Amino acid sequence: MHEYLEACISLAEQAGLAIMAIYKQDDVGAKEKSDHTPVTKADLASNEVLMAGLNAIAPDIPIMSEEVPIPPLAERQDWSRYWLLDPMDGTGEFILESGDFAVNIALVEHNKPVLGVIHWPAKHITYFAAKQEGAFKREDGQTERIFVAPPETLTLAVSRRQKLEAVSQYLNAQFATIALGSCSLKACIIAEGKADCFLRIGPTGEWDTGASQIIVEEAGGSITDAQFNPLTYNQRESTENPDFIVMGHPDWEWQKIVTPHQRP
Repeated sequence: MHEYLEACISLAEQAGLAIMAIYKQDDVGAKEKSDHTPVTKADLASNEVLMAGLNAIAPDIPIMSEEVPIPPLAERQDWSRYWLLDPMDGTGEFILESGDFAVNIALVEHNKPVLGVIHWPAKHITYFAAKQEGAFKREDGQTERIFVAPPETLTLAVSRRQKLEAVSQYLNAQFATIALGSCSLKACIIAEGKADCFLRIGPTGEWDTGASQIIVEEAGGSITDAQFNPLTYNQRESTENPDFIVMGHPDWEWQKIVTPHQRP
């Protein structure tokens, strides 16, 4: 597997421990950032673990993290590879104590994710993948390769809080649902065959999809924007994603099932 993979798995688990040490505290330090998204002491503690660890592992590779100011495009557009981090995907779920939050680490090379680690601290589960090496799930010390599910009953991964109508209007098929918190964990249950599709309507950052994308792709699925175009990484001044679709097995013929759309 990729030379950095096991080190990143260990680092994600360490960040998860830092998060869980704060999880049940009376005051998790929740506040609103300038972009109106929440942040807590746990986000910052995880970020500190990840930044220090990655700088020790590979001091020559720059880091882009949700919790660190993003350099202007002119400064970063020539990065041939970089780390892309979401120290805690699902901060709102952390605040609500649902358990549905995750640590995301991706390595992006030539504007495409080539390594991804997603650690689910509350469940002690880690999903990971490296380009052309497959996707895997590690739980209780056991590692298994994972794959998207072949077509049977279409199962849509949905948010615990977003209205179902926000996404169902774009589906041209009957479906069952499974509810989960963070974006990256929804992608992971598609990668392991427990769901088939996830439509994200609303703002996210590139760090929300980097690790997910390589895990889903190596499991046999795909992630695109809501018009079936490839997602971009580090190619625009803004690091905000468009609406996107996480799709499982290609035999579903997704372009017939999902109506293309663009956020107003």
